[in-house]
Amino acid sequence: MKNFHLTITTLERIVFDYDVASVTMPGDAGELTILPDHMPLITALKLGEITARRNGENFYMAISSGMTEVQPHRVLVLADQAERAEEIDEKLAEEARARAEKIMQEKRGDEQAFAQAAAELERALLRLKIVRKHRSRSQD
Repeated sequence: MKNFHLTITTLERIVFDYDVASVTMPGDAGELTILPDHMPLITALKLGEITARRNGENFYMAISSGMTEVQPHRVLVLADQAERAEEIDEKLAEEARARAEKIMQEKRGDEQAFAQAAAELERALLRLKIVRKHRSRSQD
């Protein structure tokens, strides 16, 4: 089976750096799946889930936003924030969700604070979705 190299990195660290059979990511224009020998492409990424398939196993990651460069034999993701499902602390993500919801209720009249809390809520919900999906699949 043909593979390509996938690197997902943030300013702080390399999150994922392996050969994979495919990767699906949240592109600005919609979900984007890359297979070996994909045509060259540069595109923005939005908040969402990245799924990489390696040796018949799926790896799930949360990404806040970023850019990706696709070449036929390599894909580079430069993310603002990214973390693998197994790194997500469900309790902390749940606390962030509750905190964001509370701020949104208290700051309805403050557009900037409300928007920041709404963005934090989106990130927390994504992290919870990914950690729960990973947990349910690892128990199968």
